Amino acid sequence: MQPPPRQAGGPPIWCGGRQDVALRRIGRTTDGWMSYVITPDMFRQGLEKIAAAAAKADRVFDRSFGTAHLLFTCVDDTYEKALDAATVSLSQRYGMDFRKAAERYCALGPPQRVAESIVRFHEAGVRHVVLDFVGPYEQRDRQIERFAEEALPLLAGLRKLQA
Repeated sequence: MQPPPRQAGGPPIWCGGRQDVALRRIGRTTDGWMSYVITPDMFRQGLEKIAAAAAKADRVFDRSFGTAHLLFTCVDDTYEKALDAATVSLSQRYGMDFRKAAERYCALGPPQRVAESIVRFHEAGVRHVVLDFVGPYEQRDRQIERFAEEALPLLAGLRKLQA
């Protein structure tokens, strides 16, 4: 293939999945895991399963293994308003009632609460977070701005930990 990869061995290959069979495959064959629609505890347990599969395959499982999580997010003045907006958006996207899943898996509410959700994922082993801002599309720019202005500064300590 031309041009050749810029790094020896090619680019890192990450996979997703949350079922045991997928986690074992990730541990045996990939360089990273990107999850979604799970809790921090489920992420931690998933990493343990990936590490066990890597060990069984005689692969090194260390800090070089990439970890990421796609986190549905809605910043609003109250948790209830954010939950309502996320429910409408995600129910439409997935063609099912997403309210219970939004309650369990999303970062919702005021900036402090959203930042706390991200911190819980970081504590579970996530090093990269991809935020998918849900709610009315026409409010997406404002969501991003509000996150940047009000929630991101609350995460400054995390960013220093990774440096």
